Amino acid sequence: MTAPTRTVSGLRPRARRLVLDQVVHATRELWRTRVVFVFTFLFPLTWLIVIGFLAGNATVDGAGGVRVMQFVTPTAIAMGVLYAAFPTVAISLSTARDQKVLKRVHGTPLPAWIYFAGRIGSAVAFAVGSVLTMLLVGIVAYDVQIVWRTALATLVTLVVGVACFAALGLAVAAVASSAAVAQAASIAGAVVLGFLSGLFTVGELPGWASATASVFPLKPFTDALRHQFTPFHPGSGWDLGALGVLFAWGLAGVVIATLAFRWEPARRKTRRAAPAAPVLPVARPSARSIRASAPGRPGAAALLLAQVRWALLRTWRDPGSVFFTVVMPVAIFAFTLTITGGADTGATGVPFGLFLAAGMTTWGTAVASFVNVPGTVAVARDRGVLKRLRGTPLPLRLHLAGQTASALIVALLTGVLVLGVGTVFLDVPVSFTGVPLAITLLVLGTTTLAACGFALAGTLPSSKAVTAVGLGILLPLSFFSDVFPTGHTPAWMSTVGAFLPLKHLANGLADALAPGGPTVNWVGVGVLVAWLVAAALLAARTFRMDGDTT
Repeated sequence: MTAPTRTVSGLRPRARRLVLDQVVHATRELWRTRVVFVFTFLFPLTWLIVIGFLAGNATVDGAGGVRVMQFVTPTAIAMGVLYAAFPTVAISLSTARDQKVLKRVHGTPLPAWIYFAGRIGSAVAFAVGSVLTMLLVGIVAYDVQIVWRTALATLVTLVVGVACFAALGLAVAAVASSAAVAQAASIAGAVVLGFLSGLFTVGELPGWASATASVFPLKPFTDALRHQFTPFHPGSGWDLGALGVLFAWGLAGVVIATLAFRWEPARRKTRRAAPAAPVLPVARPSARSIRASAPGRPGAAALLLAQVRWALLRTWRDPGSVFFTVVMPVAIFAFTLTITGGADTGATGVPFGLFLAAGMTTWGTAVASFVNVPGTVAVARDRGVLKRLRGTPLPLRLHLAGQTASALIVALLTGVLVLGVGTVFLDVPVSFTGVPLAITLLVLGTTTLAACGFALAGTLPSSKAVTAVGLGILLPLSFFSDVFPTGHTPAWMSTVGAFLPLKHLANGLADALAPGGPTVNWVGVGVLVAWLVAAALLAARTFRMDGDTT
């Protein structure tokens, strides 16, 4: 009598279980990158809270109790859905391809659709988490009401929106040559779409800008959610036009992804070696003709220049760094001035264009020195590079100084481009007699923010935490510090910003380049110096050469 045998197909797990496992795995993998947390949860939540500070939450309709934030919360939800689905899928798939995970998966019995379903399912999970977070904060903190008669339309709009942005993420992953390019392109595309669609703009967009934004998927998606969250609008909230735009963009993303997708990383082009020259017999040198050459220990200046050159090369090769430190400030500056003009800010007497130019230069400086530089140093620490420096002629102080100097060069480049665009194309008045003062303040501000970044890197366990926490600190503080001018800042926010270095760097740059002539706010300089000294002392006490071994 023989025992019953099982077929191999009977041991294979079901498709539903495989999809669930892939979703769990992809969700854990993306959550560990910290980038998803920053852009999917922190960024829209920060925006929601800051707008609540700026606009207040007064009652619009006394009888119904509808408040101002009823019309703001849908925008935060749209942000969360966009960042959860679009960059998440693009980064996830392109990273798996670069690490040759896709190649190995392609050679296993796992069906391709299950793997992709797992990646898209993780995006859906993050989108649901973001939507629930924004709703919870809106309901608890701002008395936001759920309009139940439009609930079905809202649910369908959210589902179609997630599918559309996930499909676009698939397209970016398929077209991008590497994970770094996919990350930069997807996040940059999301930021550009946000500004183009008026998500970060105070007031209504001009007609031409609104018509242009309506062609892209984000504005119809956001407008549909706003309409469905507005209790005053009759009907069930269906916006077939918005759904059609989302469906068309999603279909285009699927088509592009299908045509351009590849399982293996792009092959790098290698140069063909030149044919070797014929070897001719030469006289053998005598021992007397050979003299030992002792190059000697490189000087401090040579070591510092080498570090600056290496740091700049690394920055230019990172599309994300270039976008957030240079391209994004220039683009926001040009776009904002184009749609708002250069009205005076009022009591400050500084033209809005110059005020915005100072804020965007400060943003590029802060990202370069407070986020990128400590993040790069923390990565080197995690990989054991800093530990190996002990056996080289390069002191740690020169390595850190080279990183800081490279951030200063990037900050100067950003400032030159912003002011160049403003003066040449947008008629922003600038007093060039204050350029030396502005450069001095930029040097002080870059050094101060880099010192704060090094102190942050010393207290946090890993490079991923350094980048995430750095962005998490920089985003909300920028709204308190006139980096992103909002037109009217409550007095208490200005008071909080007066204790922060960002505000004094932005205001100092604006005062230095004001058309009436440069002026110096010595209190602001004192605040920058105080932060520099305090951060340097903390960094000297907490910074370590070895990575976290716990």
